[in-house]
Amino acid sequence: MPRRMKIKAAVISLPLLFPVVAHSQTQATAQQRTEEVTNATQAQGRNPIALDAVDRLRANIWGLTDEEMLRAKTLLEGPRKAFSVENLSPIEALGIHATSEAERRKYAEMFARAFHADVERSLAWNRAFTEAMARLYPNEPVVNFSQIPPVPATVGAADTLNVPRTAIIETPAPGYTPLTQGVPAQGTNK
Repeated sequence: MPRRMKIKAAVISLPLLFPVVAHSQTQATAQQRTEEVTNATQAQGRNPIALDAVDRLRANIWGLTDEEMLRAKTLLEGPRKAFSVENLSPIEALGIHATSEAERRKYAEMFARAFHADVERSLAWNRAFTEAMARLYPNEPVVNFSQIPPVPATVGAADTLNVPRTAIIETPAPGYTPLTQGVPAQGTNK
């Protein structure tokens, strides 16, 4: 077995034998893989993954340095591409492939702040839309359920979605067993 394959086999077997050592080895290996992809593409005469103007704009929007964005782009074109949705953010890719707990926490906090800000914007938009509908169409509901034929649904689903119960044909919730099922009627003895 060639030396390189022996080393890879040893690295692969470490998680089974030494979990603590394997954890630190995995952290070091993640960064090495990113560097290996860049070095391999350069050695083969291909253009390495590089940042263009759009990437730099995305890095700026997400609050990332060029180096962080380059690593995220490499990850999103490599290992993450096989496991993630196409619109995974660079912060999520960096957080998933963090090389330390501190780095993971850093990216988690960055993503939490971005997510919080987006939720605030969405709620502000919804309030503005609701006010505009009330102002422009004061005597009309946003959705007129009277023209829609009733559909089978659970009461819980209708209530959660704020759909009038008159717009549904009540169906039992999955796994629901009525309390009266299997209970003898009053006045009968078993």
